[in-house]
Amino acid sequence: MSTTPPNPLPLDLETPTHRRVPTVFPFSSLGLHVETAFVEAAYELESKFTLVSAKRFLAKHLPAAPLMPVVNYAEFKEVAMKGAEVEMYEPLINALNPFLKDGWSLVNTSNSADPSSAFFLNHAIKPDITVYSKPSPPNSNLCRSRDMETFIELKVDSTLDAFTADLHILENTAGEGRDSRGQVITYFSAMQAAQFRTHGFGVLILGKNCRLLRHTHSGIEVTTPFCYTETSYLADFFWRLSHASPATRGIDETFELATDVPSDVRTLLEVGNSEVRKVRAQNREFYVTEPFTRSHHYPVGRGTRCFVAVDCQTREKCVLKDTWRVHGYHPEGEVYEKLHAVNTRNIPNILAAGDVVNLDDNVGQHTCGFYPEGWHVPKDSTIRQHVHYRIVLDVVGEPITSFKSTHEFTRCILNALEAHCDAVTKASVTHRDVSAGNILIVRKRDGSSFGCLIDWELAKYGDDKDARAYEKIGTHQFIAARLCRDIPVARTNGDELESFMLVMLWVIAGYARNGLSATDRWDYLLQFDAPGRIPKENLTNHSQDLQLSSPHLENMLDILMGGWKWRYTKLSHKISEKDWQDAVDRLESHAWMMNTLQEAVKSADWEASLDSAVNQEVKSRMPARSKKRKSQFSEYDMSNKMRKRFRWSGLKKVHQIGDEEDGVESDDDDKVDDDDKVDDDDGGGGGGGSGASKMKEPLVNVVAKQC
Repeated sequence: MSTTPPNPLPLDLETPTHRRVPTVFPFSSLGLHVETAFVEAAYELESKFTLVSAKRFLAKHLPAAPLMPVVNYAEFKEVAMKGAEVEMYEPLINALNPFLKDGWSLVNTSNSADPSSAFFLNHAIKPDITVYSKPSPPNSNLCRSRDMETFIELKVDSTLDAFTADLHILENTAGEGRDSRGQVITYFSAMQAAQFRTHGFGVLILGKNCRLLRHTHSGIEVTTPFCYTETSYLADFFWRLSHASPATRGIDETFELATDVPSDVRTLLEVGNSEVRKVRAQNREFYVTEPFTRSHHYPVGRGTRCFVAVDCQTREKCVLKDTWRVHGYHPEGEVYEKLHAVNTRNIPNILAAGDVVNLDDNVGQHTCGFYPEGWHVPKDSTIRQHVHYRIVLDVVGEPITSFKSTHEFTRCILNALEAHCDAVTKASVTHRDVSAGNILIVRKRDGSSFGCLIDWELAKYGDDKDARAYEKIGTHQFIAARLCRDIPVARTNGDELESFMLVMLWVIAGYARNGLSATDRWDYLLQFDAPGRIPKENLTNHSQDLQLSSPHLENMLDILMGGWKWRYTKLSHKISEKDWQDAVDRLESHAWMMNTLQEAVKSADWEASLDSAVNQEVKSRMPARSKKRKSQFSEYDMSNKMRKRFRWSGLKKVHQIGDEEDGVESDDDDKVDDDDKVDDDDGGGGGGGSGASKMKEPLVNVVAKQC
């Protein structure tokens, strides 16, 4: 339910991943252009593919349709004989048209990008062929991710296949194969972001061969290649898909387009004549419009959408969170109940919560990542199982970056710390995703405000013993430095508190009035997005002068930094071992940090100060559109090697690992899911753009959730 913390970089992209490479345009030694979005998309879904035969795929996902017309294989052979990709489009459309239900159409969109589809790294998609089930609206673009049912991507021969014949390594890591895979991922990402979907289908043509694809929040199912000039699977796919029900095709019918919306509802939602949908959560119905989060832009993971909602009966405003919770984690509603049972302060109340059921039988759940016999899942797979879930909370808050004074900001951080302290000490619950997006400012009718700690979906109970996933948990910008090491370590309360400290530093640098230049601010904020532990250690280990305008804020920050520096300072002759250990130990308890904030906010002078948040300017030091020539190993290749090194070091110690959007503890879509950071999480940019901009989102997408 978190709002995505703004990114100081010019948008070039939150949602996607775990951690971004710089947004430069690398070139090979031959000057060949590398499409950044395709490269990153391929790496984002690394090890999230399964393999299945086309026969099993169709039998499972697309039930039999009416009797299909006879296939004219000569027309398909004509397609496969073409020597250039562009020559294949129209013959393929003509060959497939007989296998579409009336009203469906295939459209050549190879030269018509959808300007509204730039969800992943600001990349506007243009599949070779886009498939629609309804006539196009007047004056509409040829490619419309909002309306597409599926797509076809064509390659002139099988050497450009995104996948291999090796059951142990499904993904083709060669440059062109990698880019083919990333390309179709951006299509799926756009479909998911622009529509309300549970899953989506796609087609990859490779000369005379073909693969069928099915995308979910867990990953992508891929069929073994088949020859469409000799078998009917391709024609059968389109015949079955076009005759299938909306739910079978992947449309989430639980989001129902509302008609005759009452005027008071439109006023409360502030939507004018825009679309309003009706959504059910448990036995209650709510009106919603567009989500105010972007985690669902990320191709896999929790895909969280948060909406300002209006109860259909009471007309009360609230927040509805639609997400795909990680199977095996405690449902968020259950966590809130546990917290409320011990009177945890400064958390929302639940209005409704539960798994989403199928409309056709009102019993079955929307799930993904559960594969039947016959589906090959590689041993190093990081696929996670998800369950569609909704929770409605009674608070409609503002992001922590919208404070009216630095005193209010500090007080709201203190309130969130109080919630965290109660959860840990009274309920034995750790949050595990403290971030700038998960601390809200809630304003009361009397003008007062308080901080609220939300998004407990990754929380863990004290008596939970089992490891739950392969990847690290939390929002990358705010994960404790200690957890960013290659070798996993057990998460402690001090790591959670360090996340609060990092949130404070990030918000203060980006939103409190200070004297940093735009480029110095860029440099400072870039440390939050950098890989590894050293940049984060530097943030808490050194009291960098932020040139703050508020002396009260500066004094408080000096005290906090004076305490936090000991966490990553080695014992020296300047301090006794006992004093050093005491300084480190107090950072494991809420008491010292809370006491520091409590004393600071007692200042009447500070409370009277009106130093509201400023959307600060940041400016990259890199020239605009910087281009790099690729060495033998590109930055992308090196980034991939680092990712693999982390994954394999983690798999060797699986008993110590947390989650994708997940975390390290002795213990993904989406948080990176986000899963959800990122989410989730969640568009923001990499590091290669330039020019001045305002704070918009974390430097590397907040859905970025992996160290």
